Amino acid sequence: MVDQAKLWISAGNGGNGAVSFRREKFIPKGGPDGGDGGKGGDIYLETDTNQNTLDDFAHRQKFEAENGGKGMGKKMSGGKGEDLIIKVPLGTVVGLQVGQARGPAPTGENDNGEVMIDFDKKGMRVLVAKGGKGGRGNEHFKSASNTTPMTAEPGEMGERFDVEMSLKLLADIGLVGLPNAGKSTLLSVLSNARPKVADYEFTTLEPNLGVMKTQGKSLVIADIPGLIEGASEGKGLGIKFLKHIERTKVLVHLVAVGDGREDPAPTVWENYQKIRKELKNYGGEIDKKAEIVVLSKIDLISEERVKEIQKYFKKKKIDLLPISSANQKGIADLKTGLMNQTPT
Repeated sequence: MVDQAKLWISAGNGGNGAVSFRREKFIPKGGPDGGDGGKGGDIYLETDTNQNTLDDFAHRQKFEAENGGKGMGKKMSGGKGEDLIIKVPLGTVVGLQVGQARGPAPTGENDNGEVMIDFDKKGMRVLVAKGGKGGRGNEHFKSASNTTPMTAEPGEMGERFDVEMSLKLLADIGLVGLPNAGKSTLLSVLSNARPKVADYEFTTLEPNLGVMKTQGKSLVIADIPGLIEGASEGKGLGIKFLKHIERTKVLVHLVAVGDGREDPAPTVWENYQKIRKELKNYGGEIDKKAEIVVLSKIDLISEERVKEIQKYFKKKKIDLLPISSANQKGIADLKTGLMNQTPT
């Protein structure tokens, strides 16, 4: 999954104005009639709900709009260059240098002196590079003292600059936890997604999306690949994955019973705290999002041990919902909790 891209964008140049003189029968010395050059094409960015990644930009980084046509005789203007519309998936954040963003865009300058445009709505179209104006033809330069001007203007250069794109998934719910916590299996149970599932760490190497439909409501769920200690510092591609949590409304934090199947409650709590620490260190207040804490894979341990772990978390003022994706235990309660946490 490509979720980062760097592009070079160039709007069209304006066409040159023409130097021309009227030449007709019986009018051997007609005046100037050079037409204006056409305007260069603009470049727009537009959201496309049919795209989910930035894969289209993996092998093409240069985008140019059409140049305006040259002016012609008989005061004929050159044609306008065709505009270029670049489609981007919902959730794409685009960074431009200050002063280069155009149109009514929801922009804001960050600490690096860039204007950020967040394509977080359907149907967004933003003018990001303006085509150059066409040059004036020599008919504009005639005067009483100069009836045969040999001057015409060149077309203006279109705006051009580097663009950085970053995709942040638009999802209502984010599944987080250590590797092999059961996130992908839970996603397949809650939604229509069919991610790769296996009983070993790092089965999921890129975020997966699924749609949960219940009570006439649809919620988008993102399975975020397993985080590890140091994820907020980039370890294990942590930052690459953590950014996809930023837009979610609710986090479902899975803590598994452990590889030892009978891990004591303090160990389960310690694993929970590892992820909480990374969420806090990443910033953006993602650690303050609504959270449902789930004890997964409870079919592997005794009911007595489940209660013991729940009691331990309760002392820490954390409600723990035990589930088993394998036998559907607790899934209905989880769905209800998700519906309550994500009102329309």
